[in-house]
Amino acid sequence: MTGFTSLHRLLIAALIIVATASPTLAVVYPRTDFSTTRGLYEGMYFAIRDVSDAPLGAERRAQIEASSLLSRQFFAANSGGQYDLRYTQVLDVPLTLNADRTRNGDWIADAENYVRSHYGLEPEDFHANIFDVSATAPDPGQGWSGLAWIPSNNYAIQADINSGWGQLVVDHEHGHRIGAPHSGAWRVINDSNYTPYVYDFDAGQYVEYSASTHGSQVAPFGVHNDEYGNPFDVMGNISNGHFTVHEKLTDLEWLTSTQVPDLNRMQEGTYRIYAHDELTPFYVSRFDIHGVEETYSSDSLYGLRYSRPVKRFDASSGQWVNDTQEVTLEYRSGRDGLQFHLGDSILDVDLEGGSDRNNLERELEVGKSIREIDFGVNFYASSGDGDDFLSHNPPAPSLPWEVRPTWFEFKVLGLGSDSIGSYVDLVVAKESYALETGVSGDLNFDGILDRDDWLIFAANTHTDLTAYTKTGLYLHGDFNSDGRNNHDDFLIFREWFIDANGANAFALMLRVPEPTSLALVGFATIATVLRRRTSASSIR
Repeated sequence: MTGFTSLHRLLIAALIIVATASPTLAVVYPRTDFSTTRGLYEGMYFAIRDVSDAPLGAERRAQIEASSLLSRQFFAANSGGQYDLRYTQVLDVPLTLNADRTRNGDWIADAENYVRSHYGLEPEDFHANIFDVSATAPDPGQGWSGLAWIPSNNYAIQADINSGWGQLVVDHEHGHRIGAPHSGAWRVINDSNYTPYVYDFDAGQYVEYSASTHGSQVAPFGVHNDEYGNPFDVMGNISNGHFTVHEKLTDLEWLTSTQVPDLNRMQEGTYRIYAHDELTPFYVSRFDIHGVEETYSSDSLYGLRYSRPVKRFDASSGQWVNDTQEVTLEYRSGRDGLQFHLGDSILDVDLEGGSDRNNLERELEVGKSIREIDFGVNFYASSGDGDDFLSHNPPAPSLPWEVRPTWFEFKVLGLGSDSIGSYVDLVVAKESYALETGVSGDLNFDGILDRDDWLIFAANTHTDLTAYTKTGLYLHGDFNSDGRNNHDDFLIFREWFIDANGANAFALMLRVPEPTSLALVGFATIATVLRRRTSASSIR
């Protein structure tokens, strides 16, 4: 009925077997009807028009075919050659529109019945029914450019598919058809609808968040979840980029739990994460099928994920309650770091891009480190429309390290590429020592700052600390997190030691230095000379 014969299917199956068996041929194609998101499927395209309009012509058919080609390439590359949908029926469907060209009544049922009666085809036999209503006028107050009815095989496109926006809408609604949700962004916004807050544990009160005062806060209280706000993913409404790793794993089943493993079951170490958006689509005209030249590597990582217990403020009860969050890490081709997702929404871990919705600077960049206790372990997302967090009279939150007594820390070491693709190298550490709870400079965390800490500091001077995360850097004498234990850190340590023990104690400790600390005695001498010169200059 749809022109795809059993012989075609057998030939394609044979081609798949050859591609799999041959060590030199790595082309991968979808198997037939394996699941909703994995298979070779057929779609019916309804070109809706008014009965008085000219019938569907060759030019418009060519535009539909061009749009279909882009979609098929897009989904082939995303799925790793596991999914393909071709429009086997592109149908001219005239309906009686209203005088203002808006659609009349139950127009979907009318369109489907027209197809049944005039073409002898059953829409429910197709994996997808695409209703192109761009030749009709939007309904008054219509807020959509595309709309998918879930669960069903129907979705409608109001936007012109001949435009970039229209193509994004087609692929977005197609994504809904196969189970992908919207892709959002956690955004820190301060306006009439949203006010972010942080908690000042020293003062014992909530204060309005200010980036200049409080630095980078990834998820302050009252953070906004912009449902369509992911600027990298087609399931947002900003760009026609690849689905997220979270979607490819959880919703679409194009990646496996081996390729995106659970960090809670893994050890500390350095992990190489490959870009998941670099596969090259491949087309065989003889069978009209789209696949990829090479699919995702079965023994490589394309992301990391883990679940974690958190505290979420429940506005209805006015209390902090236990909750669980899903965190996913991924890398995209050409980006300068690693992306973090909380549930279906991307986090902004980089202040550089500001709060602009189209901001692309959201990654943890090369050389940067972050502790997971610094984002969202105490959590409240504002509903907007003036929903002010403080209006709910929230009690004080728990300390982050009380919510997560042991936590992950991450550091991006660098970028690179090899025969598999582009990658980012990521250090993952597990820590249980909160720097905020200790004595400044206490490197063995025994509660006091003494000569033992000096020996640790001296032993790590000028050593390579690039593979350490934030806590590890500190405990190896890098107090300003610049990746080095050097003279700047010595000045910080000296100030802390003198404040704790006095200048005489510091001078006495330096009189009998350990062999590893001889260089630091030089630091002390230089610092003393510089201080004397500064004092002399001020007298003049």
